[in-house]
Amino acid sequence: MSTVIVGLFEGVETAARGARALQGLSLPAGSVTTISAVPLPDGAVVTDPAPVRFPKIVIAGWFVGAAAGLALTLATYMLYPLVTGGKTIVSVPPTLIITYEVAMLGALLATLFAGGREMGLLRFPPKAIHDPRIHDGKIALCARVEGDEQARLAMDAMKDAGGTDVRPEEGEL
Repeated sequence: MSTVIVGLFEGVETAARGARALQGLSLPAGSVTTISAVPLPDGAVVTDPAPVRFPKIVIAGWFVGAAAGLALTLATYMLYPLVTGGKTIVSVPPTLIITYEVAMLGALLATLFAGGREMGLLRFPPKAIHDPRIHDGKIALCARVEGDEQARLAMDAMKDAGGTDVRPEEGEL
């Protein structure tokens, strides 16, 4: 677990002022983020440099599902052969339909997994930063710091920018 400095701000302007004060501390990229009850445009307070890996996981889930669907239909044809005129046949249209349906199931399951992962719901141990006052309209500005000196500087910068209830917490962003 790392130390995260959390400060609550009344509005976007004061949170942006706090983010600019934290940028002056030369924290590593990606160590400052916001938590808000309403979506904030990217760059309104901080810019998130993390790439979204969502589509890659969904496409991989689709291909895994397609392979599983194809294996399911081919295994079914081998276990229960359809004998017509003394020969076993493999009907392509039902194979394509079942392969497509299982591929979509794989994409759906991958979407659920990736969504939970991107939102931080699948962390173990599940110690994420949270404050119930965020739902009342406050904006939480969080900064991951290393060392007591950097934590003190970050707390002072947030308090000077108008942050209320600035505190250190153990957790992950």
